[in-house]
Amino acid sequence: MPAIRKALSFTCLCMCTFLFASCIVSRHPAGIASSTAPVSSTYTVLGFVQETSCHYRVLFIPIGGKDPTEEMIAKAVRENGADALAGVTVEHRGSTFALPLFASDCTIVKGQAVKNVQ
Repeated sequence: MPAIRKALSFTCLCMCTFLFASCIVSRHPAGIASSTAPVSSTYTVLGFVQETSCHYRVLFIPIGGKDPTEEMIAKAVRENGADALAGVTVEHRGSTFALPLFASDCTIVKGQAVKNVQ
């Protein structure tokens, strides 16, 4: 009987370890654009920019909110003194850890900040 009890305890421990160490991550492209506004034929590249906004859940209870993609693009343009973003990609990343005890849902906007040359 003690051998069976030890085997059951070990099996339960292994299953609990597997379940609590599990993580599901998904990555999906959400959009690609050559630019966010009309760009002249001559422009200056100010540099690479990236904005991330996430929404989290703990035990299915939402914590915080996620900014809309349009606001993320506008913030990246404004903070870098640019006229637009060129070569823009938008990506969605989601992850769930330990049997949805914790989950995140993020949007990432990447691109080159550009300024039109007059």
